[in-house]
Amino acid sequence: DYSMQESQKPFINALDLMGHGIWDWNALSNEVFFSNEWKKMLGYRADEIANRVEEWSSRVHPDDFNQCINELAALFSGQTEHYRNEHRMLCKDGSYKWILDQGTILERNAKGLPLRIVGTHTDIDDLRRAISH
Repeated sequence: DYSMQESQKPFINALDLMGHGIWDWNALSNEVFFSNEWKKMLGYRADEIANRVEEWSSRVHPDDFNQCINELAALFSGQTEHYRNEHRMLCKDGSYKWILDQGTILERNAKGLPLRIVGTHTDIDDLRRAISH
């Protein structure tokens, strides 16, 4: 079970309180820690989302998925140092919400392949809807 280290919990709690959902992805195992705020942002309880990357990928809007993967590929290959993407995520109630997804690679192996990627989800739904009207 992939979980954050005890020393990181105060930091995670602070970001949760500020409304940022946290994700921490182990690229080898494909396990991802999703903070409670990450889950709550989409309408889920803490126990309703497993620590699997598919929990994220299965909820990205189909029209936004390829752009997300392309941005992640640029990060993984070293073309960019940071991942930043605005996309829609499927909520528990069936609606979609705009999310600002940002991340960076914390650790690479000797060959330069990503081992650990961390980032945040920020709810930008109200902002995106205001801009479009």
